[in-house]
Amino acid sequence: MLRSCFRISYCLRLNSRIETICVHQRTLYPDSVTSFDSEDDFSGRRLYHSVPVSANYKAMNLQEVTKRLHSLASTSLAEKWDNVGLLVEPTPPHLVNNILLTNDLTPPVLDEALQKGANMIISYHPPIFAPLKRLRAKNWKESLIVKCIENRVAVYSPHTSYDCVQGGINDWLIDCFDIQEKKPIASHSEIVGPYTHQICAIVSLEAISDIRTNLAALADISMSTSPLMNDTEVGTKIDVCIYCSNGNIQNIISVLHTFKKSVTHLTCLELSKLPKPGYGMGRRATLNRPITLEEAVEKVKCHLGLDKVRLAAAPGSPSVSSVAVCAGSGGSLLKDVSASLFVTGEMSHHEILHAMYSGTSVIVCDHSNTERGYLSLLKEKLQSVLDNNIKIIISTKDLEPLVIV
Repeated sequence: MLRSCFRISYCLRLNSRIETICVHQRTLYPDSVTSFDSEDDFSGRRLYHSVPVSANYKAMNLQEVTKRLHSLASTSLAEKWDNVGLLVEPTPPHLVNNILLTNDLTPPVLDEALQKGANMIISYHPPIFAPLKRLRAKNWKESLIVKCIENRVAVYSPHTSYDCVQGGINDWLIDCFDIQEKKPIASHSEIVGPYTHQICAIVSLEAISDIRTNLAALADISMSTSPLMNDTEVGTKIDVCIYCSNGNIQNIISVLHTFKKSVTHLTCLELSKLPKPGYGMGRRATLNRPITLEEAVEKVKCHLGLDKVRLAAAPGSPSVSSVAVCAGSGGSLLKDVSASLFVTGEMSHHEILHAMYSGTSVIVCDHSNTERGYLSLLKEKLQSVLDNNIKIIISTKDLEPLVIV
């Protein structure tokens, strides 16, 4: 009993000492990059305490880091089913001076992040995808989130926003070929400007001033007027257009309804989304000159740093004159795309058969092998957008789980 009490007392003192060390180091070296030495307590739980290693990098507030990440690729570019952006946010203020880049956030990667003093992780794949109903230590993925929170590590995931963006992961993947102009397989469309709807009406001149005053109380709207043309009442009425978001439509209609005797021809239009050139999922391009299938395979292996890939050659193995790529899982996107060759991370058995006997050869590289190599290019982009003020490390523990044996 006495030994147990001593052990509990020692653990409490040890935890208190480590917490004191962390606070002391943060006070002495607020802008320094820190690494973490570890030791085990009596429960087998690994404890980390900070050790200053460099003062060459400046700390940046997490909100500012996130803002700059959005400028690189807005989360609005992501697919609707995806879960992107800031997924774990430590209690503010949270300063970032060391970021770990990874394709997947796994237990070995998180241990590496803590050992190297990272206070933010950018994980290409979102570690929180399906909704979490509880956070338990026995579930490996939930345990990761708990550990990030305990160690004040922010987690950000770009995923399909980097798939879609011009200069993103799919542009990198297709650039292993000598190609002419490349285009997205599925173009990304978005509303131009901040507004989603246009409300139009013809309004009496005598009421326009009061309507304008009432609408001024509403935020995030824009109103324009123009003379009424080709009308017998020119000089007494005016065309009014109000631009707004979906959430403001009811408020605007309520204001106009107040002046219903002075408002006619009221219409509400949803603004069309326009394709954004160069943005979208996947990429397709024509090669500058046809190459053999064997040459195409070697180009892919060299670009991705792989010794082996899986190949499904179309009957007759025609030369490759065009290529379509999709990083990660490309089965649904590449289906029925016209190209000599598909390059992707994974496709189902039946999707591969359909491509083969439709005249398209397929190179399958396994999911994350088509993504991980992009992290080196992403690191350069991040260093630029963060003004080289933050240390950025690419994980060495992040590996494709499937290996050919």
